Amino acid sequence: MSININIPDISGRPAETCVTKLKAEHVNLFYGSFQALRNITLDIPSCSITAIIGPSGCGKSSMLRLFNRMNDLIHGTRVEGNVELDGIPVYDTKIDVVELRKRVGMVFQKPNPFPMSVFDNVAFGPRRHGMKIRGELEEIVEKSLHRAALCDEVKDKMNQSGLALSGGQQQRLCIARVLAVEPEVILMDEPCSALDPIATLKIEDLMQTLAQDYTIIIVTHNMQQAARVSNTAAFMMMEPDRAGTLVEYGPTAQLFTNPKDKRTEDYMTGRFG
Repeated sequence: MSININIPDISGRPAETCVTKLKAEHVNLFYGSFQALRNITLDIPSCSITAIIGPSGCGKSSMLRLFNRMNDLIHGTRVEGNVELDGIPVYDTKIDVVELRKRVGMVFQKPNPFPMSVFDNVAFGPRRHGMKIRGELEEIVEKSLHRAALCDEVKDKMNQSGLALSGGQQQRLCIARVLAVEPEVILMDEPCSALDPIATLKIEDLMQTLAQDYTIIIVTHNMQQAARVSNTAAFMMMEPDRAGTLVEYGPTAQLFTNPKDKRTEDYMTGRFG
């Protein structure tokens, strides 16, 4: 079996230096009486990009949102099983959810800059967390824009609305806004689906740069993108009752070129999905 997708070497740090950053163990997710995820178990390494792939409706975004409890915002959500960040149960009643979402930031499918200046977009998070000193805010904003590969493009537009930027710039502005609160994990829910190919490549290059310092999990429908940017990949499917399940999880090269499960092979070769 041959899958015609080029998979570059983006291994980064040696595998033996990787530690588990996030863990899900036998997780079941319910929205009211509907079971959205069934028996999800996987470890996310700290020094890599993990891609979650699979057909529409299989629960990819729901799984992503497990890690910063964004599903809690949906009425009737119930989680069974264990989700951990650095060995600490995320769903423990003592967990500060605001602090959790600071540590586990999220970039959404559609760029969503706030209707305020470029500067204020990036400074928003630090201000919410108590930062008031202008000089320190300026330093954080500049550093975050540099990390998001956007500083040179907006250095003369700091007082202009973030909504005036191009789509690709808006998405990088949203990434800068996440970086400004110094997260440890960045969740990306189809961050390039609304972007043109040039903007998409910029975001992909940025992800690989950021992965040197952050744990990144990306949901994508684009298998070429998953192959280009990720070190590990998770393939999900939907069961007859529409519950999402994890079919296979492992190194990206193995998943794409030598999958262990026939369902994975069928999806990769376009036989379904």
